[in-house]
Formats: sequence, C-alpha cells, structure tokens
Amino acid sequence: MAKKKVVIVGAGPSGLVSLKEMLEAGHEAVLVEKSHVIGGVFSTLADSAYDSLYLTISNVFMAYSDFPPPESYIKYSKKEEYAQYLELYAAHFGLKDHIKFETTVEKATLQPDGTWTIALTSKKSGAATETLDAVDSLVVCTGSNQTPKKTPANIAKFGREIMHSVDFQNAADFKGKRALIVGVGESAADIASEISTVAARTTVWSRRPFLVAPRYIQIAMTTPGFDEFECMGDDKLWSACKVGDFLETGTTSRVANAAPQWLYASIRQMAWRLWANDPAMTPSLRVLGKHCKYTTRGENFFRGDQAGWVTKNSRLMQMLASGAVEIVIGKTADFSADAVTFTDVEAHDSTFFAENNRQTLTRDLDIVVCCTGYTNDFSWIDVSAKNDADGAALDWCPRTWYKHCWPPAFAEGNLAFIGWARPHQGGIPQTSELCARFHALLLSGDRALPKNVAALTKLEADTENDFYRLSPGLTSLVDWPSYAQALVRMIGCEPRTPWAIFQPATWVKYWVYPLWPCWFRLRGPGAKPAQFHAVMNRFPVIGSKVLVDPITLALAMPWGFAQKFIVNPALFPFKWLFSRTSFVAKSKINILHGNHLRIRDLFNWSV
Repeated sequence: MAKKKVVIVGAGPSGLVSLKEMLEAGHEAVLVEKSHVIGGVFSTLADSAYDSLYLTISNVFMAYSDFPPPESYIKYSKKEEYAQYLELYAAHFGLKDHIKFETTVEKATLQPDGTWTIALTSKKSGAATETLDAVDSLVVCTGSNQTPKKTPANIAKFGREIMHSVDFQNAADFKGKRALIVGVGESAADIASEISTVAARTTVWSRRPFLVAPRYIQIAMTTPGFDEFECMGDDKLWSACKVGDFLETGTTSRVANAAPQWLYASIRQMAWRLWANDPAMTPSLRVLGKHCKYTTRGENFFRGDQAGWVTKNSRLMQMLASGAVEIVIGKTADFSADAVTFTDVEAHDSTFFAENNRQTLTRDLDIVVCCTGYTNDFSWIDVSAKNDADGAALDWCPRTWYKHCWPPAFAEGNLAFIGWARPHQGGIPQTSELCARFHALLLSGDRALPKNVAALTKLEADTENDFYRLSPGLTSLVDWPSYAQALVRMIGCEPRTPWAIFQPATWVKYWVYPLWPCWFRLRGPGAKPAQFHAVMNRFPVIGSKVLVDPITLALAMPWGFAQKFIVNPALFPFKWLFSRTSFVAKSKINILHGNHLRIRDLFNWSV
C-alpha cells in the first residue's frame, strides 16, 4: 500500500469523515479548520445555524455507516443533537489530534510534479505562517454553503433592511414587521414560518414553481391537524413514529427505486391529486398537493418530484394553509425604496393563473430576507500548473467532476472535492463518506478511476442537466440510491441480497427499509458488519409500519419486482437504444450517475 500525504480543508461532516477514512487507510493526513470547533454549519456554536433547525432525514440516515447514532430510536435530530453526534464521532476515532484549528489556507499551489504546496496562517500562534510541501492530495471539504450569494441587483434597490439567511438566528427582531422571504428551500421554509409567528405580514417569493414533501408522510395523510414541527419537538409525538412513517422510506427503499420511473412518478401524481381534492385531507396537504401537481405538469409529469429539488419541510405549507404566510410565484419583481411589485404573478398562495392572465401584486415592506443560496470560492486554489486538455482553467462546476468529486485532469487523486454531491433525498455526509472511502483506496493504489473518465463525466453531466430540469442552477444535486449504488460498485462494498427463506426479516429490510448507509459495511473494503447489525436490530419489521402502506404493497413491490425480473431482461439487449432515447422505461435507480444495468443484475436479487 502506498502511503500518501493528504491535506483536508474544512472540519464539517465531509471533512471529518474524509480525515477518518484517510487515517484508517494508513495515510498521513491533516485537516485544516478556520474556526476553533468541528462541525461547520452543525457545530456546537449557537450561531452556526438558525435556532429552529431540524434535519430533513432521520438520525439513522444522517449517521455515518460505521458509527450508529447513540439513540435506540428513529427521529429527526435538532442541529444541537447532530453537533453532539459529530463530537462523539471525532472523539471515537481520535480525529482532533489531526486537526489544525483556527488555521486558514492562504494558498494551495499545484506544482509541476503534481504535488501541492500549501500556505497556512494560524490565529492560535499569533498569525504565524506555515508551509506544507510535497502534499500528494488536496481534499477540499469547505462545502457549498461558505460564501453567501450577493444581493441580486433588483433587490438591492430596496431602501430598507436586507439580510441573507446566513445571518438569521430567530424571529425576535421581526415583530410587527412586513417581511419578504426570497426563496422556498428548506431554510426559507423554516425562516418564513418562524417570522410569520410575530410579523405583521410575511410574504414568500419564488421565481419558479416548487416541490415540497412532508417529513412524516404517512402520519400527515392520516392525522387531522397534524403539525410537523410540533411533532419533531414533542417527545411523546415523535417517539410514536416508526420507520414506515418517515419520508426516506418511500423515496430511498430498493423496491421503490427498482420500479420504473414512470411508475415512481405516477404514484406521486396520484397522491398529489388525492391530497389536493380530498376534503378529508389536512389543509396543508391540500395546498401541498396543488403546488406539486402544478409544478410537474406537462413534460415533467413522468419525472415527477425527481425533476428538481424538493423542499423536505411541509411547515411552510401549514403556515400557508392557515393564512400566516402568503406565497407569490413570479419571475420578476420590481423593488422601490419601501415596497415590491410583482408584475407577472403565476400563482398567489394556491391559486394559479394562466399565461395570458398573469396578475400584478404590490406589497409594502420593512425587511427582505434573501434565502438565495451560496456560491463557491476557490480563489485560494492555484491549478495553473496543470490545465485541462483544451489549455483552459479547470471548471469548478461539480458536474464537471467525476461523481461530483474528482476533476478528470486529476484522475490520480491529487485533487478531490468531497461534499458537493447533494442528495435529492439523503444527506451530504453520506455521499461524502462514500467518496472518502473510495478516495482512500485510490491514493493507496487499490482502486483507479476509469481511463475514459473525462468522457464518462461529460455523459453523466449531460444526463443530470437534462433530468433535473426544474433546478438548473443546483448543479450539486444527485439521486442518492443511484449515486450510492454507483459508488459502492467502485469501492467494492455492494451488499449481497439476503435469501428470503433463510433471513426473511433481513430480506424485507433489504427491499423496503430506507437505503441507510450501514448497508455498505457488510462486505468489501472497510467491512464492519457488526455496525450494520447494531443499527438494524433496533428496528424489527413487526411494528415498523413498512408493510401497511397500500401503495407499497399494491404498486411499488409488484411493479418493482416485475421491472427487475421481466422488463429489465427484455430491454437489456436494446439498452444502447432506450438509454439514449428515454428514461421512462428504466428502473429509477438506473437513470443517473452511470449506474447502468449490468448483465449480472439480471440474474441476482440485487437492484
């Protein structure tokens, strides 16, 4: 095994798991962190993120594959709880001894021989400088939430207070104000909902129609007056939730992703229509159904909620249904010193307007909160010593990196970006862990990237750009099941399907439970099967509620197995044709990230 010198930048969840995997593989690794704590946006510092932040996937899903969460139950963790989990993880693997805290990378310069020279400045040592030479691999884990985007030019015309969501802590300063929240992502949903409890008026503006999903999908459908946020914060309520209640069960299970994309989308289209039209449904589900149905109309019908980013937070829909917030969808907004005018309103709340009947709406404002995202800043990385084949500087878009991680010009592993694969469903720490596991093997010489990595990267990027057409600017977006499957094939840790006759409970879990990361510790490099069993033994099938959903039993399971054992073998001889002309006939898991159907997949139980 080759021992390499590795420098990792950023001690958030991606940086921590990268450090752990490099050390475990025997490499000489050091992590550089500008603050005095680990965790990034999930640090123990109170102002690392806003007060009301809850995760959008369960504690089991958000846990690393070889370090189960301390809780024996499934829940959505608060930011403080996840921060404590990261502290436990760092302590368990002795990571802090390898971290340079309060240290900034001033410049990372690629040398002609492919190594790096990295200039550091340490605040702990009175701004002392240090240079690291002959670094074999630079692993960038600073994340895509580092540099807030600048205020858009039209919003900058507003004469009163403007703030970015990164500066929002709680709603205390919004009492009695007229607020506009720009954006409908998960942070925007929380921030708008918080502000609406004290503000005189809260308006949410989105330039495009959007998609939303409830965290507890089964409970939301069957419990009148269900309040998602209240449930997450009430021990008695969330402790009654089972595996089958969580959104991740319906979106990431193997049987759901073995189904053809047309069925995966059609099930959701049916649900949205049921929710929108059934008076017995909760008001929040009714408006949610209307918005999702409208957003995926026309050519996106069979892409469904896979056509773009989904806000996994129905709190905003609850506030909309109660009248606490209003939502405006329109491409343009004209700002004056104290007001905004929307001139082409496509939708207001849950009323939608035809293209020839767009509306105009004006609102007086006191403050604007921009939940407009972040931009990458790689100005500290100098790669001028190695340009790409065309002689141009490297493209910093994640889709130009193989699997959102490895720039093709650095196929030997001397540069990697870990943390830029953002799952449509799932968490960034989980994609980062898979990338880190492979990168450690790559540096050791035990694995290699494909020789045609540049061509494969472009092909996968083109497919993603076409598929995720509702979120063209979110270039970090990936599909967790297909992305994970592609990475575990590269690592060599793909789990074998249990035999139903010998392990019936594990067989059910394999197909119907969420695709939790612990599955990828059963075999292959870094296998730790005891950690898998430590997780799965906590959640027996009986009482899990995974087999009580009529949609799963009547549609997803029969069609998923039919797709696997009848449709896929029939289409396989023509896969060169249908793979280029249509995604509809494929299993959902075989559409993106190069996770193509293989011959051996036709003759075993694996997806």
